[in-house]
Amino acid sequence: MEPTSEALRKPSRGGTLTAVCAASLTLAASLAAPSAAAAPSAAPESATPAPSCVAMYQSWRYTEAANDCAEPVTVTVVYQDGSASLCATLAPLAVRTVGEGYLGEHGRADRLETCEPS
Repeated sequence: MEPTSEALRKPSRGGTLTAVCAASLTLAASLAAPSAAAAPSAAPESATPAPSCVAMYQSWRYTEAANDCAEPVTVTVVYQDGSASLCATLAPLAVRTVGEGYLGEHGRADRLETCEPS
């Protein structure tokens, strides 16, 4: 059975639904894409390990650092994929979230390094 000329002029509900689904997927993909401003950068070439008085703890959601040094320390988390978190300054005896957990985009934390805050 051939479609009538009226069927050719009216868009089908299936076509509208497909267009809505495609637009929704496009929007979802653009929202899921990380912004360049928030993305961790690559680890610096001349990196210095964090002092031994700074400890790192990683859970599925966050990476935390604890500063048991007598002076403030500024550190970055270097992940196994080579990317680095933003610099975070820790006051003496402070514990602070310094990066994402192992379920994040960059996987497990590899080490802490000192850095210069920007």
